[in-house]
Amino acid sequence: MARSSHGPRRATTWAAEHNPRPLPRIVRLGRPANDNDRQFGPATRALAALFAAAVVVLALVHWQVI
Repeated sequence: MARSSHGPRRATTWAAEHNPRPLPRIVRLGRPANDNDRQFGPATRALAALFAAAVVVLALVHWQVI
């Protein structure tokens, strides 16, 4: 087998040479990064509820339940 030109040869096994280093443990303090998404205001929630109610009413009319 050819010798490597990247430094001196070490007397280690193949498995010891190729085991990756363990990743450092990262401890994050404070609030998570994904909690700053957009919060919907009361007007937007009311509009969404009105739209959902209209869809339900139209579905009931379509099925002739009312």
